[in-house]
Amino acid sequence: MAITTNGFSTYAQIGIKEEVSNIITNLTPDETPFYSNVKKQKIKNRLYEWQTDTLDAPTTTTTLEGDDVTPATTTATTLLNNRTQISTKSLAVTDTSRAVATYGRGDEYEYQIMKRGRELKTMVEIGLLKNTAKATGGTATTRVCAGLVTYITNFGAGTAQAGTGSTAIDTGTALVLTALTYAMCATTMTQTFQAGGNVTQMMLPPILKRSFSSLAFSSTPSTADVRYQLTSAKPAVAIGTVETWLSDFGTVDVVVNRQMARVTGSGTGGTAGTESDLNNMIYFIDPANVSCGTLQATEVEPMAKIGLSDRAFIKTEYTLIVNGPTAHGAVLNVT
Repeated sequence: MAITTNGFSTYAQIGIKEEVSNIITNLTPDETPFYSNVKKQKIKNRLYEWQTDTLDAPTTTTTLEGDDVTPATTTATTLLNNRTQISTKSLAVTDTSRAVATYGRGDEYEYQIMKRGRELKTMVEIGLLKNTAKATGGTATTRVCAGLVTYITNFGAGTAQAGTGSTAIDTGTALVLTALTYAMCATTMTQTFQAGGNVTQMMLPPILKRSFSSLAFSSTPSTADVRYQLTSAKPAVAIGTVETWLSDFGTVDVVVNRQMARVTGSGTGGTAGTESDLNNMIYFIDPANVSCGTLQATEVEPMAKIGLSDRAFIKTEYTLIVNGPTAHGAVLNVT
C-alpha cells in the first residue's frame, strides 16, 4: 500500500489545532492515614511537655497485724517533651502565566497553591512518623520534632532506645534486614498489652503489607486462618490479603501508608546509618495515646509582589505528642 499520488497528508499540513485534555492527571499518593486519624490539639509553646506515671508491680508481700507501717518510697512522674517544627511549601507564578489560557485549570497561581498544600500534608505525615530525634533549634538551625519511633520502647524486632524522643533508632552500621515473622508482630502486641496499651492499628508501607499478608498464605501459615463470610450464593473470591488481624489482644486494622515508602531515604539499600527506615518498619498504634499538637494552623501566606510575579508560601507548625509511649510498638528492619 502507498499514499495516493500527490495526496496531501497531515504530515505536511500547517495549522492543525492542538487537542489537549482538559484534565490534569496526578496520581501521586497524598493520603495521610496517621495525621488524618490522630487527635488534634491546640498548643501555645514551641516546647510542649507532658507527664507520664506508672504503678508499682503487684507483689505477694503481706503486712503484720498491728505493724508500724513505713511509708513506701514515692516515685516522681516522668516529664517528656517534644519540639514544634515548621514545614512550608512555596511558589512563584509570573503574571504572564496567570494571564494565558491554560488547559486543566483556570488560574495557575491557585492551582499551584492547591498542589503545594497536598505536598505539605504529606510532609506533616512524615514529620510525625520519621526516625529523627527532637532538636531545639536556634537562630541559624531549625527546630525538629521527634518522630513516633523515638518514643517507643516496645520492639518485636529491633533495639529499643530510651523512648524520650532524644535518640533516633540508628546503630550507625550497615543496614541489615530480616524477613518479617508472625512472632515479631505477636511479641510487639504482647509487650504493648502488658504495658497497658490497646493497639488497634498496625501501620506499614506497601511492601510490608504484602509480607504480612503472605504470613497467612504460605505453605505453612503462621497466622490464624483467613476468614471470609458468604452471605449468599455467588462466585468464589480468591483471597490474598489480610485487612484485619484478630490478635490475642484485640482486633487490629492493617493500615497501608504509602508515604512511608515515598519519603526520601526510605529505600531498602544497605547504606550505613539508614537503619529503621520507614519502608522497613511496622508501627503498632494505640490512637488514644498519641496526638498532633498545632502551634500554627495551616495557612496560605501571600508574599510581597516582586516584579512580574506573584509569590506565596503555605506554612504549618506542629509537633507529635506521645502521651503514652509504652502503649505503642514497632518492628524494625524487616522485609
